Amino acid sequence: MWSGMKLVPGKPRHSQSQGSVEKSNQDVRDKVVAWMSYNTKTCYEGLRFIQSKKNRTQHSGIKTSLYEAMFGTVQRNGL
Repeated sequence: MWSGMKLVPGKPRHSQSQGSVEKSNQDVRDKVVAWMSYNTKTCYEGLRFIQSKKNRTQHSGIKTSLYEAMFGTVQRNGL
């Protein structure tokens, strides 16, 4: 489905970041479960919507969305 996607395996550099990684994983897992309860499609089809929503959310530490921090522009609505 995403032919250009590249997975980069790795581990957090220190134990303090492990908690934030696990919290993020749990957040994505919860969103997938919620998405699946309202949709009959497979979970991976909902991941693009979940990723888009997470990337649009303002990050409290950097005071901008992750998308905007990465690309320097506000994410467009729609996929």
